Amino acid sequence: MESVKIREDILLCPDCDLVLEKIENQPGTKLVCPRCHATLRSYVVNTVEKTMALSMTGLVLFIPAMFLPLLSFDVIGLESSSNIISSAIAMMRTGFLFTGLAVLLTSILIPLVKLLILFVVAFQVQRGRATKNTAIAFRLYKHLDEWGMLEVYMIGILVTIIKMMHMAKIHYDMGFFCFIGLLLVTLTSSTFLDEHYFWKQIYRQSLQQEESDVQTVMAGKEGFKSI
Repeated sequence: MESVKIREDILLCPDCDLVLEKIENQPGTKLVCPRCHATLRSYVVNTVEKTMALSMTGLVLFIPAMFLPLLSFDVIGLESSSNIISSAIAMMRTGFLFTGLAVLLTSILIPLVKLLILFVVAFQVQRGRATKNTAIAFRLYKHLDEWGMLEVYMIGILVTIIKMMHMAKIHYDMGFFCFIGLLLVTLTSSTFLDEHYFWKQIYRQSLQQEESDVQTVMAGKEGFKSI
């Protein structure tokens, strides 16, 4: 069976599939496809450190954003408030099972998993200990990237504020500001994530880790033979 040789000197446009000669762009610049003008690569300075710091900040903000009340409504002296967790549970209890599950997955579970994966991947790359499992985790992060919909939930909050502002007094609780911070951190982490650099480092470090493991096994066999 013939071995497959991977070409590392070419670049394929993800939008129009134009084959281009691969070049290294400078910090602060981006590569653009000459045919469809799609962004091929945007060089981000200190992408690993920025991504790790932002994902850690998102994990810190996640708990108050999910469990603290977002808004309090005062209607004729009757005040009510809720958080994201209780809202999803209330939807499922009142018969909107599919809607409640969708909110639970897209606004709670998937954003949390994304932040955890991004932090672990960035931490391993920063320590120089990326492995094949790191590549699998990073690929999972990319698959989940389209399912995290915090911004959609934020639109729902804004619609609720617009509809209720003439009917009730609205108080913005701490959970609301934590949720906005979580949304901004999530969006910013995607902006500072240099995928090409991450994949390059994961590939290089995983090869080094495999070579180190092989050398350790060979040294152990030689030591066993000498005994």
